Amino acid sequence: MLNKIVFLIFIALFLSSCAKNAPDLPKDYSSINSNEKIKETDFKKELLDFSCDDIIVQLQELDSFNEKNIDKIKSTRTQNQAIGYVSTLLFPPLWFAIENHSETKDKIDEVYKQKDMLYKLQKYKNCN
Repeated sequence: MLNKIVFLIFIALFLSSCAKNAPDLPKDYSSINSNEKIKETDFKKELLDFSCDDIIVQLQELDSFNEKNIDKIKSTRTQNQAIGYVSTLLFPPLWFAIENHSETKDKIDEVYKQKDMLYKLQKYKNCN
């Protein structure tokens, strides 16, 4: 009976681990079969004022911001793995000590959305 309970706890912890749904893909504007066309109304006015060089600079800044957030997540990876192993084998409540960086992951998702918008703007403005 105890083995079944431990097994069920292990399965529940495994299924509720750090996994997160992937963000939705942006609309397809560039493939051959695309039905979507980029329009001026797809962008905020301040974005339309960007030059091609401004877009590149903005993309580089967003990449730098994301690198810092990704490094923050990587910095606790080994610790989180160790806690995960110990909590699974010895003390399941320890599982709650794992840092899941949910706010940081949300920031990364937001940066990807901004980058998608800038890539779309590049296409709209025919930047190469």
